[in-house]
Amino acid sequence: MDQDLSWWSEVVFGRWRDRPGPAYQRLAAALLDAVNHGVIRAEARVPAERTLAAAVGVSRGTVVACFEQLVAAGVLRRRQGSGTFVVGRRSWAARPAASSAVTLMLLRMAADRESIDLSVSAPSALRHLPPVDPAAAWAALDGHGLDPAGLPQLRAEVARHLTEHQQLPTEADQVVITAGAQEALWLLGRAIRPHAGSVVTGCPTYPGLAGALAGSGRAIVVAGADDAGVSPGAIERAGRSPGALAYLMPTGHNPVGVIMPAVRRQSIAAVADAGRVTVVEDLTLADLTLATRPPPPPAPLAALSTRVVAVGSVSKLFWGGLRVGWIRAAEPLRTAITVRKAALNLATSAVSQAIAAQLLAATDAGWLAAHRTALAQRRDHLAGLIADWLPAWRTEPPAAGLSLWVELPLDAADAFAHVAARHGVTVAPGSGACLDGRHRQFIRLSFAEQLDTLELAVERLAAAWRVHTQNLAATPEPSR
Repeated sequence: MDQDLSWWSEVVFGRWRDRPGPAYQRLAAALLDAVNHGVIRAEARVPAERTLAAAVGVSRGTVVACFEQLVAAGVLRRRQGSGTFVVGRRSWAARPAASSAVTLMLLRMAADRESIDLSVSAPSALRHLPPVDPAAAWAALDGHGLDPAGLPQLRAEVARHLTEHQQLPTEADQVVITAGAQEALWLLGRAIRPHAGSVVTGCPTYPGLAGALAGSGRAIVVAGADDAGVSPGAIERAGRSPGALAYLMPTGHNPVGVIMPAVRRQSIAAVADAGRVTVVEDLTLADLTLATRPPPPPAPLAALSTRVVAVGSVSKLFWGGLRVGWIRAAEPLRTAITVRKAALNLATSAVSQAIAAQLLAATDAGWLAAHRTALAQRRDHLAGLIADWLPAWRTEPPAAGLSLWVELPLDAADAFAHVAARHGVTVAPGSGACLDGRHRQFIRLSFAEQLDTLELAVERLAAAWRVHTQNLAATPEPSR
């Protein structure tokens, strides 16, 4: 059903005059913005040119020029004798249209006052999700919804997903549902020999690790690492501390994106089996291997040793806003985790759990393959843009994950991150992932955005880089 004219003039074009540029481009940017944010649905009929012109207070020629821009960009479609209709939001996996220059210009106009956030390594839109029925999710809910271990249907789907897609045989009664992997790490830091032992990890490491362990009484110890990951010998030496943990991301390391080889995994599993340290394996990015026709990654550490506890979430695969994660653990640790979970917040949101169960149930090998292909395309596109626009930067395309780990020719990237923010792009400086001071010249850039959004982001980053390097050149050397 078509919206009335007042809706178009107030909701879609209400603040079009606040945008920069000629009037027809400002109108086009406002309409594109509404389409991309789902305010206007596909196949919606746009008001006639004369009608819209009168409603927004411009000439008919201005509206005609606006429509021509959007038709060229593939946003609108004209039907002879029927009117002008919205094509719809670009699909998540869509390649840039032949008219990408027009689309990019319009995006620049639409996003003129908005920041592009490449600092969060998670999908920012929902167009990539497998189809689910929200009504069925509601219908599946029953009882008080306060089971601290999680909804039985979600625990069953997590177990199935780990078994079928991550080579980790799992039963539902091994799983505890949490509010994301962050809460999973928080619980493990307190349920395993609380206030005792250190946590061993490599550098760089997951930026949220320190926050998850804050207040647990555990010190974070940096272990020696190489291209294959953390050294098994370093983990074994850390095991001399009673209650020690080792935190690892063997498949899709955040932020580097590497995949640990099978031989290294077997060595670490042997250390865990010897009982010297409890290994926490983060599988949050393990679904997102990005090689063309990839061989299956090596088996998870948790499949090689019963002394490995696995954590994961739906944040990287589906959407972080669901706040659904899990812990896979054996007894008696699983019961200890469940008791802590109940004391902390009773249970994870039952509605989010029901939606996550539907999404996992709809995730088959075909959907995963298409999702990985789209992400690999984004990874390569962003890496190519950086090579073209910012040749002084260095990055290696990751084998898995959602972000590039980019080295800048600087001692530290924190100041540049502030300059980039002023130019409309948020990046994650490497200092947030660095524990020993060796990676502060890096930044992490998510490639989960649309391709043309990545183009606009790199264009802004290049402008920020020019300003930053000019400022550095103008700064006098400190006196000796």
